[in-house]
Amino acid sequence: MNTPLNRRRFIAASCATAGIAALASTAAPAPAESATMPRRPYGKLGWMVSLVGFGGGSQFMSQSDETTVELMLHRAVELGINYFDTAFTYLKSGQRESIRRYGKYLVPRHRNQIHLVSKLEDRNAESAERNFEVMLKELGTDHLEVLHFHALGSKDDIDKIVAKGGALKVYRALKEQGVIKAIGITGHVTAAVLIDAIERIEPDCVMCPQNPAHSGQFDGSDFARVIPIALKCGMGMVAMKTTGRNGLIGKNGVTAEQLVSYSMNLPVATAVIGMPSLEVLESCASVARTLKPLGEDEKKELEQRLASARTDAFLPYLAAGYKDGPALT
Repeated sequence: MNTPLNRRRFIAASCATAGIAALASTAAPAPAESATMPRRPYGKLGWMVSLVGFGGGSQFMSQSDETTVELMLHRAVELGINYFDTAFTYLKSGQRESIRRYGKYLVPRHRNQIHLVSKLEDRNAESAERNFEVMLKELGTDHLEVLHFHALGSKDDIDKIVAKGGALKVYRALKEQGVIKAIGITGHVTAAVLIDAIERIEPDCVMCPQNPAHSGQFDGSDFARVIPIALKCGMGMVAMKTTGRNGLIGKNGVTAEQLVSYSMNLPVATAVIGMPSLEVLESCASVARTLKPLGEDEKKELEQRLASARTDAFLPYLAAGYKDGPALT
């Protein structure tokens, strides 16, 4: 039967062909090239992933110079970054710009050196299967290390995914075939939805906001609650929104470096950070390489300084109608 999944070998053969920028001025000087990018285990999957994950979303797409884009991707690999994150809905001017860049510059040269991670927002099997095939072709690869269910925001999302015609059966079939190595979930609205998804989807990894503004809150946004559950299940834990999509930088004097260091000091496998420039890329790598343990008192102080960030609208991804991924203007 000539289904999209059975056409994969043919597709693989045809595919052979401001903001966080403040970090650049606050980070420690870049160490010698021989310094090692820290790597951590990715749950029970047996992978070792770089502490810095390259975020291919809105920050990355805000970089408009094509030469710089290419240099950034090659330089990231040189710096020891091996975790590259993108998504089907990371769009610029209506085009899948992040995937285009990865497919043009990253995958052809570095595919065997990296963990390639993407996401789909599809909840039903038919569209998930179709869009996955499109994504593979545009990336120029025949497999992904991780495919996430993107932006889970409600119980209804999970109900649709696990239903008879839901996308979960496609993800599981892809994993069984080895076309994806792991199933993941992401969300940035409420920790409760992710905890429910862990129970019902049984993913291999989870990605959610991890920054000082969320810790200790009890309004649903305490994403720190996800970490012990994920670790107990042997899942790969991935931090995102480490600077609150830049909304936390400068609030009550908190620097970008402090925010990134906070997230990296959590028991996460990797912190995926949006990369708008070479300077930020170099700085994030430097923070990871020179990372020092953060004491409990220091962590609590950062959390207290940012305790009002959610109610003060400093976290744009909690706003009603927020769409994850579109390029910054």
